[in-house]
Amino acid sequence: MSLKSAFASVLRALRTTRNMSQRGFAEVSSRTYLSKLETGKSSITLDKLEQLSQHLDLSPLTLLTLTLSESSGESVGELIRKLESELSSLHQGDGLTGLRVSGMESPTISQRNMPARPATHRSTGSSGMQTELAFVD
Repeated sequence: MSLKSAFASVLRALRTTRNMSQRGFAEVSSRTYLSKLETGKSSITLDKLEQLSQHLDLSPLTLLTLTLSESSGESVGELIRKLESELSSLHQGDGLTGLRVSGMESPTISQRNMPARPATHRSTGSSGMQTELAFVD
């Protein structure tokens, strides 16, 4: 399954299981754009991913993990183990030099030491440009 289709399935499933209408997302997205996302006809930007995640009261990482699981067939647990392994390797090999990455003292990420997700969106002072996630079929 393509990433676009997988993201569409995840977004639609989360919205419907929470009894949220597309109109309920009006403060973060137009109904037309949401419909395009839910039918796999549009790719999402990182900024929009963050806005939709906040509206669903989830981390963007959760949406991406569910999407990757849906697309690849790998379990969420397998993906998290792969993430932990890759982050540990990057940290040990100085692959994160120049990045402001905290919490990498231990290669094992657990619920206890994960930082709480901020409740509000903060401006990063960026140039206003968005990065698009290109989900290619």
